[in-house]
Amino acid sequence: MTRIDDEWAEAPATPGTEPASPPDPSSDKNGGRGKRKGKKKKPAPKPVFQSLDEFVTEYLAQVIRRQLNGSTQTWCPAWWKHPEAISRLSALWRAWENLQLEPALGMSVWWLQHCDPHLRALMHPDTGPLASCSPEGHSDYAYKPLPLEKSDPALWLSPSFSTTPAPEAVPGTSNN
Repeated sequence: MTRIDDEWAEAPATPGTEPASPPDPSSDKNGGRGKRKGKKKKPAPKPVFQSLDEFVTEYLAQVIRRQLNGSTQTWCPAWWKHPEAISRLSALWRAWENLQLEPALGMSVWWLQHCDPHLRALMHPDTGPLASCSPEGHSDYAYKPLPLEKSDPALWLSPSFSTTPAPEAVPGTSNN
């Protein structure tokens, strides 16, 4: 016999256990309000790696094996001197810490959706943040930071762009 979708949904999560049934509001000791005293949240799991440096040194640099010839891919042994590299590698580390807890697809998602795109960007020999470097050593930045002009602060008052409420949302103020 094969299982259909509904049978899978009703299957016990662990062999020998029954599926959890929804809570019965009438048995709620809190008058059906859904809050239960004494029920504590599970503490967040401890990270496997305690720092970005530890993640890059102990995991990423050990797992990633690439031909670093400077024409198709490059790397900087002083990756931590590059702000974009720090930001991207930090995103990889945080995603890894969360996704490694997902037993079914977590690591596949991490590789396909996080690691592969970030490594392509980081290691690109022309446009990546490590482009002026080589596996043999760090070089000063080949490119300047992006050019900027000062923006009008009023542009950022919308809740879409700021945590500061727009003037019309503050009682006693107006736009006129």
